[in-house]
Amino acid sequence: MMGIRWRVVGSIFILVGWLVFVLIHAAFWARGFDPFQNIVIVLVSFLIAGGFLGAMWAAWGMRFLR
Repeated sequence: MMGIRWRVVGSIFILVGWLVFVLIHAAFWARGFDPFQNIVIVLVSFLIAGGFLGAMWAAWGMRFLR
């Protein structure tokens, strides 16, 4: 049970961190970029967060392969 607990907590932190980044970006840094660049920044940050989540959960899921 301990293995899944830190993954759930980590997932929550990653998702909250991503939302905070997007909100800070929109509030303070977005004025310096055009709309296309802002969309790319949000998408790339989403892909990075998804990569961390996928790697974290894939390691847990690999235990149950048969």
